[in-house]
Amino acid sequence: MFDELRYRWALRKFLKEHRAMSRDYEQTPDDPDSENTNFEKHGKGKELNYQTAMLDGFRSDYLIEQAQRYHVPIPDKKEDWMQPRFASKPYLTPAAAQKLRADIRAEQKADWDYWANRVTLALALIGSIFGVLAFFKK
Repeated sequence: MFDELRYRWALRKFLKEHRAMSRDYEQTPDDPDSENTNFEKHGKGKELNYQTAMLDGFRSDYLIEQAQRYHVPIPDKKEDWMQPRFASKPYLTPAAAQKLRADIRAEQKADWDYWANRVTLALALIGSIFGVLAFFKK
């Protein structure tokens, strides 16, 4: 539970920085300088692409960690992974991430159902015991 909160908090921070960079990129004028180049817009575009790759890598790392925790197979086909030349390591494509996320959720649901049934049974037994004790106490 706390891992999920930590991940959501860090993702929120990443997304906040990404939105700020995206706004900054959109507000940069498209007008080229005297040499018909726009290095400022180009540089901000590269930085935005780098941030997007880092964000995708962060999300991919979290999904892989979750898959390992729940013993879900991690995609190993080449078409399931992307590695832009400026990224330090490969990350999952959106389609592969979506499939892995669905597999993880199915496994989480199965795990939750297992424990929910056991807790319900334990509470029913405890309630039955107290009911029998109350009946014989009279």
